[in-house]
Amino acid sequence: MTLATATTAGPSTLPPIGTGDRSLAELAYERILAAILDGGLVPGDRLIMDRLAAELGISRTPVRDALHRMQADGLVQPATKGFVIRSLDAGDVRTMYEAREPVEGWAARVAAGRAAAAGPVIAEALAGLADVPVDEPSAAYRANRDFHRAVVLGAGNPVLVDCFDTIWGRGLALLSFAESARHGSTVDLDEHRLLYEAVMSGDPDRAEAEMLAHIRRGADSV
Repeated sequence: MTLATATTAGPSTLPPIGTGDRSLAELAYERILAAILDGGLVPGDRLIMDRLAAELGISRTPVRDALHRMQADGLVQPATKGFVIRSLDAGDVRTMYEAREPVEGWAARVAAGRAAAAGPVIAEALAGLADVPVDEPSAAYRANRDFHRAVVLGAGNPVLVDCFDTIWGRGLALLSFAESARHGSTVDLDEHRLLYEAVMSGDPDRAEAEMLAHIRRGADSV
């Protein structure tokens, strides 16, 4: 969905939300996130509640709740008659990737020291990453996040997992991924295989170094 479709009448680009067990606000939130990741919504685009509600086939209330949640997550900012997709600057990118380094670097080091226990969950996440269609950035984002979370889970430290979830739960992670995708960068499966192999080698120094190098390459791609 572009700025034009978000603010004026025209063909719907967001399919209506069906019924299910989850709340309409949660489903609306996920649908808008997917539009950001897939490039239908870009930084600076305005989000108008009435238009979104009409496209999604729901009332204004769950759309409002979804947008307020997105504001809390740092994805959108208030604007006249609605919200706008937040734009990233170099400082945003730097702080997010700097925060990832000590959490994920240390997790990779610890996971390598317990590779037998950590290996299966990381291998499963790697297989999920390999199955992602190259033309679905939203699916790639989720699979990429799940792989990195699997490494952190492999460290066996719930505090590290909480730190990871806090960092990746902020809008900066998603907006950074979307920005990379717009510039043609995709998830590098070979790099993630190297990360898996580094953890499974049982060498903490190698695993940590591989993770830090991977994160820094990601920062450079935004």
